Amino acid sequence: MSVEAKFKIDGVVYDVTVKKFGRDFNALDTKNTNRTLDGVMHRDVIGTYYNYSMELNTSKLNVEEYDKLYEVISAPDEKHTMTFPYAQGMFTFDAYITNGSDELIFMKDGLNLWGNLKFNIIAMSPKRRA
Repeated sequence: MSVEAKFKIDGVVYDVTVKKFGRDFNALDTKNTNRTLDGVMHRDVIGTYYNYSMELNTSKLNVEEYDKLYEVISAPDEKHTMTFPYAQGMFTFDAYITNGSDELIFMKDGLNLWGNLKFNIIAMSPKRRA
């Protein structure tokens, strides 16, 4: 299922077709979480982090726009400010991009056309705190 979507990275809007867009959550505990001798788990929960994964059809972007997007998401920056769909609205949060990939689609006369861009976004802090 592909959807037309606009999302933001560091305030820049990218108008692309999203081939796959997923999210996952992680309710993260501190090191004080432990199971006692009676078998009962005692949790010291920090909060819930919401992370995303994307696969884009970037055919609407020209090669310069694509290259800029690739440079942004692959930059060794500590974090980016992201805006993505969440529930029935949008969610703006600080996150980092852990990994990504793309494929060479076409190559001729000095033009390299890349596509099938995929990347993973990890939240810097929890959206919901315990």
